[in-house]
Amino acid sequence: MVAFDVFLHFGTLVSIVIFFRKDILNMFNKDRATLKFILVACIPTFIIGILFKDMIEALFTNVKFVGVALITTGIFLLLASFFAMYRKHANKIRPIGIINSVIIGIAQGIAVVPGISRSGSTIGTALIAGLDEDTSLRFSFLLALPAILGANLLKAKHICGNLVSVEAVPYIAGFIAAMVTGIAAIKALFGILKKNLFFLFGIYCILAGSAVILFIK
Repeated sequence: MVAFDVFLHFGTLVSIVIFFRKDILNMFNKDRATLKFILVACIPTFIIGILFKDMIEALFTNVKFVGVALITTGIFLLLASFFAMYRKHANKIRPIGIINSVIIGIAQGIAVVPGISRSGSTIGTALIAGLDEDTSLRFSFLLALPAILGANLLKAKHICGNLVSVEAVPYIAGFIAAMVTGIAAIKALFGILKKNLFFLFGIYCILAGSAVILFIK
């Protein structure tokens, strides 16, 4: 089950590469600073993932916990939306920097917990740290690339075994669906952030989490 979830994220990785291909190429040519910040942010994510790997995998079977985590994510996103509007109004926009990179990396590490949105956590943390909406979103998704790739490498043996077995069809179908919806989701997020509607994602997470707790046993 965990291997399947990880492989779905690989479909998301492909969608990120397609959507941000120009940003990725630019990181290796002119924008080396962003590449440095991405690498710095990966360090706390990697440490958290390794230290708490077994505990996190066990939580995937705890449905009630996932519901609570979704509600927690929603509340955090509502706070992030408030901070983003305040900083934008006060014109207190800040650059990424090393410290913010570490903080966002920690947020991504925590987001490996089921029910905690990775993109929501990293974008929300970036907004609270003072980054503008466009930078927050781009940094969040570029940061996802090494994290998703690393998770797939850790589960590579299991995934490859399933791909050459009778389980290959759901894996391939899930990959394609994740890739297509990933591109659509990124486009939608850009529109949501530009219109200061990020709080809607928070409300959705709270409602989804409440539904999980109330109706799923």
